[in-house]
Amino acid sequence: MEIAAIFQAIEETKLLERLLSQDKLFFVGEAEPLNYIKDFCGSLKANDSNYYYDSAAQLSELKNMAPELEQYQAIIVVSLADEINLSLTIKTELESLVKIPILRLFTDIFINLLCQQPLLQPLNPEIQTPSTSYAILTTPRSGSTYLCELLYSTKIAGHPKEHLRLAAQELARYCNFNYVTLLQHLMSYQTSSNGVFGTKIISHFLFEFKQTKPDFQQVFKSIDKFILLVRRDKLAQAVSLELAQKTAVWHLHHSQKRVKDSDYQSKLDSIEIDHALLNEVEKKYNFIIKQEGRLKQLLANNQIDPLVVVYEDILENAEQQIKNILDFLAIARPEAEQMQIKSGIKRMPSRISQEIMQQYQLKKAPSA
Repeated sequence: MEIAAIFQAIEETKLLERLLSQDKLFFVGEAEPLNYIKDFCGSLKANDSNYYYDSAAQLSELKNMAPELEQYQAIIVVSLADEINLSLTIKTELESLVKIPILRLFTDIFINLLCQQPLLQPLNPEIQTPSTSYAILTTPRSGSTYLCELLYSTKIAGHPKEHLRLAAQELARYCNFNYVTLLQHLMSYQTSSNGVFGTKIISHFLFEFKQTKPDFQQVFKSIDKFILLVRRDKLAQAVSLELAQKTAVWHLHHSQKRVKDSDYQSKLDSIEIDHALLNEVEKKYNFIIKQEGRLKQLLANNQIDPLVVVYEDILENAEQQIKNILDFLAIARPEAEQMQIKSGIKRMPSRISQEIMQQYQLKKAPSA
């Protein structure tokens, strides 16, 4: 995979943008990623105070630079091929000569970022096990963001969101990134005050991780309980996925900080319902069916009996469904009046989604 594509995937986390707020960083590593970072920083900063040292040069020469290295905040090791071994080599050369931290871009800084810890510090080797951990497994456009916000609003069900997604997936595929280490550190830091950790993993990301190192079974060994979120109306789900991809609008929020309703409606109005669109809906319908089947099989293969939650049941009675989940997780809940269950996510039904479903049922349903 090209360097630019890897970093573009990583940038969904704003990693390099966050590093832009830091001055005087000494990057050492492979030429290609170093050049990408240098170009990125140079395009957004008038004066780039960082240093970029190609590790293809004699690393032993770094010893001679030890006195001037002290002017930098940190030495950051950048390697897409073998970050761990390059880091060990550099530490062997410099650790006794410099006092500034020697950090790995992905194993230290990236994980610190996702765990909301200070960026320029070594990864804490001590893992804190949460009192309860759970993962929501689901397919795209199943209402999982809405469910996660409801659970977060209780203040006793962790901070469930999509932690393991594109950035971690691409690092795992191409850079030997240990996503289980990321998960374990998230479980140490991203808990509610009662020690509960929650996350959600969308099916296609889950199966991509399954193809990479480390041992995928560690995910199931690390997490206590699993929730399988499904949507009863698979056609509505497929249409929702198609519209989200066409408009690049995945959620509407009551705060209106992300996308205005009028802007979203304008994008919907530009969509033409034709044979090509209906074919795409059919592909997504079949994709969702297949992905959900694979999730159920994966859970069965690992002898996991999940709590199955239905999106339409949440819409009908969110409070009862959240209570069912808390009971399943054995999380002690306060009196009802003390627990606020709410979400800022807006539902996104639209005239065009209804029209697409009607035309699909007329033209595609017999062959689906």
